[in-house]
Amino acid sequence: MARQVDCQKECTNGCILGDKCPNLEYLAQARKLLAETSIDKLIEISDSRFLPPPPTAQ
Repeated sequence: MARQVDCQKECTNGCILGDKCPNLEYLAQARKLLAETSIDKLIEISDSRFLPPPPTAQ
C-alpha cells in the first residue's frame, strides 16, 4: 500500500518519495520552464504576482 504524503508539509527540503512521487510530471514541467525561460521573464512573472487583478468586463 502506498504511503499518503502531504507534499506541501513533508517535502519542504525535497521530495521524500523519490521515483514514486505522484507529482513527477509537475517537476518535469517546472524544470523545462526554468531551462527555457530567461531570468528577466522569470522575474517579470514573479513580480506580476503582486499586481492588482485586471478589471473584469461587465
